[in-house]
Amino acid sequence: MREFRLFVQFIEKDFLFKLILALFVYSLVPLAEVVFFIYLGNLIGSWLVLVVAALVGLPGVLIAHNQIRETLGRLRAKMRDRQYPGQEAVDFLALLVGGVFLVTPGFLTDVLGYLLFIPSVRKAVARGLARKVGDGMKDLCDYLRLRELEL
Repeated sequence: MREFRLFVQFIEKDFLFKLILALFVYSLVPLAEVVFFIYLGNLIGSWLVLVVAALVGLPGVLIAHNQIRETLGRLRAKMRDRQYPGQEAVDFLALLVGGVFLVTPGFLTDVLGYLLFIPSVRKAVARGLARKVGDGMKDLCDYLRLRELEL
């Protein structure tokens, strides 16, 4: 128990609050999905809801696969040309997260996954991440270039 208290003392309170908030929100997503499934089940029938839930994500996963491959190709090309692949990296991560949302069963996660396929939504996410991350992506890119030169 004493080790835990020491660990908590070294963690910033702001980080701990954000972590607890993220875990709380993460636990609300399945609850919202279950409530939405029950609501739709009462409207159109339980079996139809299950069939629609299974079929809605499938085309999205195929689209995600193709878009991720294209974006990864652009990302690698920028890295080969020694250019900063900021937008490509954000696109790749957003498409990857969108694909994970589509694989996750549920309608709300499918909507979030499909939203991440829209380029304007990805650009808005990129702007938000740029404010949060700052120069960390450039440092990572420079580090990867240095590692490539060592090999």
